[in-house]
Amino acid sequence: MTKLEELEKRKKRLEAEAEKAEQQAKKYQETARQKRQESKRVEAEMLSETLVQSGMSLSELQDLIGIKNNSQQPTKSEGEA
Repeated sequence: MTKLEELEKRKKRLEAEAEKAEQQAKKYQETARQKRQESKRVEAEMLSETLVQSGMSLSELQDLIGIKNNSQQPTKSEGEA
């Protein structure tokens, strides 16, 4: 086998390894994305359970932390009148 043939063989092998590594990276990125989504779902469940255990409604929680519903905020013309 000539030096050029050896280099061509090595290049093809490296390209195949690179492709395999890229596929694995995509798989791991998707797994990480799914885990982040599941973590957010669990966090939402934790919030819901906290509300249930404390006997609070969502509107009471919003009032407690200072979030106002847009439908309850006065408009500019109402606030000026």
